[in-house]
Amino acid sequence: MHEASLAQGLLNTATKAVADYNAAHPQTPVTRIAHLRCELGLLSCVEPKTLTACFELMAEGTVAEEAQLTLNVAPLACRCTKCGYAFTLTQRHFVCPQCGDENIHFNGGHGLTLMALHVASEDTEHE
Repeated sequence: MHEASLAQGLLNTATKAVADYNAAHPQTPVTRIAHLRCELGLLSCVEPKTLTACFELMAEGTVAEEAQLTLNVAPLACRCTKCGYAFTLTQRHFVCPQCGDENIHFNGGHGLTLMALHVASEDTEHE
């Protein structure tokens, strides 16, 4: 289950960002992480519910406890090697929509990217 290691890496990245911010801004420290917005690659083979559950479990007792985790699937840019048609996929259906050929080329689509980190101080929320 690689979701656990992804959740731990995401938590480490988020808590380090908060620690770095707090070190640079001691007069307005962040007290909690309210929301994380991430993009999953179409080919990442990550089960979103499992990743969310792992993150929630690992975040207990940290500044990310009770943070909302939003996961969006990033479209995958592709090009058909037969007809040259450029398109994006949002589902794992690897067929050219122009000619129906299955021989398509793409790069990436495997990652998990932290897109936004919403935090809160004692008085306000920040992005």
